[in-house]
Amino acid sequence: MWVSQEDLKKLGARIRNLRIKQGLTIEKLAWENDMSKGNLSEIEKGIRNVRYLTLKKLAEALNVSIKKLVID
Repeated sequence: MWVSQEDLKKLGARIRNLRIKQGLTIEKLAWENDMSKGNLSEIEKGIRNVRYLTLKKLAEALNVSIKKLVID
């Protein structure tokens, strides 16, 4: 399945907004998900594609479903 750059940007914005709403720093969320701050930053900017396992970990850390992250 092909994912557009626009879809990646929307996903990244959702992740960033949820992170900020929950008072998490990018460093803390990255650390909790065993990823670098740079990788998470690229995901939030829509630059990096996200693997399913990473998406699942982020959803769990943000206390939301994967569906909430990927669907408008």
